[in-house]
Amino acid sequence: MTEQTTGGPGRGVLVRALLAGAGLPIAIGAVGAALVLSWRDQLPARVASHWGVDGAADGFSSVSTVAWLVGGFAVAFAVIGLALVLTVRADATITRVVAATTAGTTGFVTALVVLLTERQRGLADAAAVELPGATIPLALAAGVAAAVLAALLVPRRTSGARPLGPLPPGASEAPHLDVGAAERVVWTRSAATGGVPAVVLVAGIGVTAIVGVLGRQWWVLGLGLGLAVLAVAMFSITVTVDERGLTVRGRFGRPRMHTSLDRIARASTVTVRPARDFGGFGYRVSAIGPLKGTRGYVLRGGEALLVERTDGARTLVTVDDAGTAAALLNALLERRFGGV
Repeated sequence: MTEQTTGGPGRGVLVRALLAGAGLPIAIGAVGAALVLSWRDQLPARVASHWGVDGAADGFSSVSTVAWLVGGFAVAFAVIGLALVLTVRADATITRVVAATTAGTTGFVTALVVLLTERQRGLADAAAVELPGATIPLALAAGVAAAVLAALLVPRRTSGARPLGPLPPGASEAPHLDVGAAERVVWTRSAATGGVPAVVLVAGIGVTAIVGVLGRQWWVLGLGLGLAVLAVAMFSITVTVDERGLTVRGRFGRPRMHTSLDRIARASTVTVRPARDFGGFGYRVSAIGPLKGTRGYVLRGGEALLVERTDGARTLVTVDDAGTAAALLNALLERRFGGV
């Protein structure tokens, strides 16, 4: 391959990401606040706004305060969405994640407050209102719907190609590897989170389960089980490089990240510091530093395989023997396209 092109997000991608990540949360918050205020004459003077672990109301606020809290939360997340979209705009996928996160979180919180407030219409005293078990699942569904809508608002394709530039700061060239014209080669490794991150994950899941049992909130116990399954799926992966390109699969086959060979411009290696470069462990997106805009699986610190795509996006996975994986990808590219 004599020349590759890369590119950042086009203006249309950025504008639609801003509408999804900042505009949608404001719209959701405005609708929620308006609904709460429209029920003012049907609500108690002080509505229940907090419930204890036993499901009984133990905190109360005025209707105006509840409406302001809904609107203020939406504005806060809109500002966060605005800042993140402007900071991390390497490709449409990253902006889609940001937009879905801010809109989905705002949708969940707004729906939760609105549903809880609606149950108090027609009551003289809000103290008797118990936390209904179906409220949180319904609010979660609303949050998921908002996240999906935000993701759909951001187009999948980017525009504005440019010549492939130098390696990102800190990245190293892969060693040369010869692959015969008819030779079939496969490289595969498993990677998993260990040490402190694994302890934190187990402790967090354990605390969630204990809270559910002690408070007899069985949905919390179910949440803990869901988190355990998600942790196993996300923090134990298999990485494969072959003629199809790069494939990363979770323990149960999902999640799955595949980059076909014809979408790869170059492979290299880079040393990753999880906290400094990505803000933690798991499937991450780097917002600052030399790897800004890079997304992928960060399960530990140290050597990582870095893949630059033809559309300008960069993906990364921390795995042992990343140098061989990068060398094989480059060799496969050279064999198919003629040279890098």
